[in-house]
Amino acid sequence: MVKRRRKKLVISLAILIFLVVYYFLQLNWISVSKETVLLEDLPEEFGGFKVVQLSDLHNKEFGEGNKRLVNKINKIKPDIIVITGDMLNNSQDIPNNGEVLIELLENLNYNYPTYYVTGEHEEGLYYEDRNKYQKEGTKEAYEERLSDLGVTVLNDEKTTITEQDAKINLYGLKEHLSGEIQIEERLGETSENEVNILLSHRPFYFDEYADWGANIVFSGDTHGGMILLPFIGGIVSTEGFFPEYDGGLFRKVNSIMVVSRGLGNNPVPLRINNRPEVIEITLKSNK
Repeated sequence: MVKRRRKKLVISLAILIFLVVYYFLQLNWISVSKETVLLEDLPEEFGGFKVVQLSDLHNKEFGEGNKRLVNKINKIKPDIIVITGDMLNNSQDIPNNGEVLIELLENLNYNYPTYYVTGEHEEGLYYEDRNKYQKEGTKEAYEERLSDLGVTVLNDEKTTITEQDAKINLYGLKEHLSGEIQIEERLGETSENEVNILLSHRPFYFDEYADWGANIVFSGDTHGGMILLPFIGGIVSTEGFFPEYDGGLFRKVNSIMVVSRGLGNNPVPLRINNRPEVIEITLKSNK
């Protein structure tokens, strides 16, 4: 009887240790998801162009100064980095909120052109009340610090990326707390026969992005559905249960949307079968 109880205790303890280790690894073991995207109008100068996407860091640190995350990015050696929002937390009670991202960018040493769109956490942090008004100067000061680190913050704006004499268009749709997208009013029309890339935090407007003319959309927000089940997908996101766009690549007509499972967690530190993710996209022509 004593031996049997001891055996049960040992097995229970082993299971408990396994679950604790598994939980820790799910929150802290960074994965790199690699995909190749084929584009009909891609100029040959952009063949093999690498884009790294970061999203939903929520002040998470992977080692001091985010050293492990920096090492992952440096191994990829991307041509550009795109950041799709929620890199800090929407709370006035967190001291030095956003400093984790600032330190990460400093440790990247200006090596990669970086483009940023806001999520609800960046926008909400700097507003006194949802949909009301911005606290004077706060968001501008944060974005000025990002700019000093070489980051281009796209607040409903367009920029171009050039390789030799060729270019692709990069648009950034900042988070609108009202939830109204109005994409054409905010960004204008896309350029025909050119590659148009859109950064937008929320993936749930994919129909609108595709109709507008985005060839590639980079998005985040869903945290991969937090708990990722085989054949079912993610369980819960900010938009509710069983999000349609939990993570990975999605296609509509001539548009591809890349949805990051994110890096951090908020408000609950929970990831099951859903490790923190860096996305590496390689562009190639399908001609």
